Amino acid sequence: MGLFDIFKKHGEANAEAMRMNFISARQQNQNRCQKLRVEPGVLNGLFTDGRTVKLVKVGDMDHPGVRPLPCDPCYLGSNLANPTERAVQPGKYPVFAAVLDTKMTGKVVSAVKIKFSDALTVRHEIAMPLGMKAWQADDPMVFPGVNIETGVLCLADEVTELPFAAYMNRCYDKGQDLIHSELLPLVETDLYAMWTIPGTDYTVPILSAGLGQGVYNPYWGFDKDNRLTELVLPLVYPELFS
Repeated sequence: MGLFDIFKKHGEANAEAMRMNFISARQQNQNRCQKLRVEPGVLNGLFTDGRTVKLVKVGDMDHPGVRPLPCDPCYLGSNLANPTERAVQPGKYPVFAAVLDTKMTGKVVSAVKIKFSDALTVRHEIAMPLGMKAWQADDPMVFPGVNIETGVLCLADEVTELPFAAYMNRCYDKGQDLIHSELLPLVETDLYAMWTIPGTDYTVPILSAGLGQGVYNPYWGFDKDNRLTELVLPLVYPELFS
């Protein structure tokens, strides 16, 4: 289904109005997803069950490394795949997604988070790429966002990135496009899946990335004692598409 096909059933005139509203809302959404700072509680609200949003558990991801890597799989193994500057303990962590369903968007993943602690998150700060500190976020030459090109998002780390990228390269050597032949179909219907990297025991989340192409800033969450609780990637702000 094309990006605007969802509007066709509403009649030609109404569909055009909805299409223009969607284009405007999508641009506003991109601007908001690239903000360097968010007010306390804003990102928590993205994961609140409601009339249009449902919170689901995607699964438990293998995280043998110490630096999370939310990424479009097409960049794995390249210098455009940037793990986070801040490190976490290796382990197996639960991943949750907020699924938005409106007339303007249809069903989409509107936000995703990796939970490192059950403590209440009271604030968020921008998650910088490796080699960059939070105070450098205002530098116009620094780009902390996750760039999505294929419409697919994977949650890896600096360890699982390597076999993932190696397997994709082996597929390409055989004339196969792993992302479009396997990963995209995997998430087209259910929006998310847990995928085991062939030849390994590592299982990573694969998700349909919001409204598709764009740049999305990730954020660390902290509890009242300033301890790390989560890594959040907002993709769609529901109020813009209601």
